[in-house]
Amino acid sequence: MSFKKFKHLKTGNIYEVIHDDIINCTNANSEQVMVLYKSELHKDKLFVREKTEFNEKFKPL
Repeated sequence: MSFKKFKHLKTGNIYEVIHDDIINCTNANSEQVMVLYKSELHKDKLFVREKTEFNEKFKPL
């Protein structure tokens, strides 16, 4: 998968999606699909967010 760039709607910061189909295996959220992404400003940090919430808060570039 090639990295896809997204813009956060509130902050305007740019992020790259690393993987968009990670499965959450914790008991409370089993089978929840997550997105793994990183900031262009802080490339050494990784972030994870539920896919539905990610799609609400980010737009593709």
